[in-house]
Amino acid sequence: MSNQEKSDKTRRVAIVVALSNRSNLTRSEEISLKHLRHFLGGYDKYVVAPESLDVDFPDFGIKRFDDSFFGSIQAHIRLLFNPEYYQAFSDYKFMLTYHLDALVFSDELEKWCDMDYDFIGPPWVKHQDSPYAGNPSYEGKVGNSGFSLKKVSSFLEIFASKQYGIDVEEYWKKYHAHRNLSHRLLFYPKKQMMRLHRYNNVSWDMATWNRSEELFIVDRASYYNPKFRIAPLDQALKFGFECVPRHCFELNDRKLPFGCHAWERYDREFWEPYLLA
Repeated sequence: MSNQEKSDKTRRVAIVVALSNRSNLTRSEEISLKHLRHFLGGYDKYVVAPESLDVDFPDFGIKRFDDSFFGSIQAHIRLLFNPEYYQAFSDYKFMLTYHLDALVFSDELEKWCDMDYDFIGPPWVKHQDSPYAGNPSYEGKVGNSGFSLKKVSSFLEIFASKQYGIDVEEYWKKYHAHRNLSHRLLFYPKKQMMRLHRYNNVSWDMATWNRSEELFIVDRASYYNPKFRIAPLDQALKFGFECVPRHCFELNDRKLPFGCHAWERYDREFWEPYLLA
């Protein structure tokens, strides 16, 4: 591969590893990084770190954000709901999100970029032992983002959307139109305020969202970006596994996926034969 070809390859996709607010890695996180370096070491790689954290990853670039975006799941969701996060990688067409509870087993990254989906991650398959069993918000959908490929421009289009977060008239009919006059008068100024886009937009939607970032992708991404394409479940299964990996392995014709998420949380014994020594 020539230097120009390598440059073109790495500009196409960045691998993004979000750190916590601690400087030391666990043994499992070290295994995750070992897989990343072994199989995808030739791509541009970045750690996303707090401003105050002292980190030493000489083979990675670094993107820093305010400390308030680290230390909890809720803080991380706020980072993912910040357009500056995606703008930091706007020189790339795609970003492979690689949390340190992920593993990768081959270099198929170019193949998945070629498919040109806006989002692909391990699916939440239907199975009685899945933590999502019986939950229609998750079950049978593609949304896990701990190991996922995102098209950067498509996510930036979501943030730039001119769509209203909610339909004002539908909101009024559902919550206020049937109430008494004093109630309607009390909330009428709010109704008028919601007609102003600055108070009823995607940023407002994200700020009031009380579920995961993944469910926002599943439920709301195509509302704000009608062209947004999430990979179908059969393709997503080839891309990655999360929960019930033995069942996923059978569904995938007893073949390993490109990678997986939460390998230690969901059936570590299944993954142990595939760990790099």
